[in-house]
Amino acid sequence: MIKLLGVPAFVWAALCLALSVLWIFVWPSGQAAGTSGFTYVALRWAHSLTWLILAVAATAAALGLPVAAQRIAMLALPAYAAFLYATVTTG
Repeated sequence: MIKLLGVPAFVWAALCLALSVLWIFVWPSGQAAGTSGFTYVALRWAHSLTWLILAVAATAAALGLPVAAQRIAMLALPAYAAFLYATVTTG
């Protein structure tokens, strides 16, 4: 069983999924006022998408697919970068 910091990968997947659902409801809506297009979408969905991608990567790792898990996890970087960019430029 694959573990990270002594915690099984399925537990990490569940935690990442829970965070993804949390960020659907908790988002910088005050910052998004008056924004549109890419900035709005990034503020609204990119943080949740980042955690969803990490949940999928942790699930792949738990299923014994380490190379796929690494590649999937790398997809979280552009999603989080978009969120950070939108957060910084609208702040």
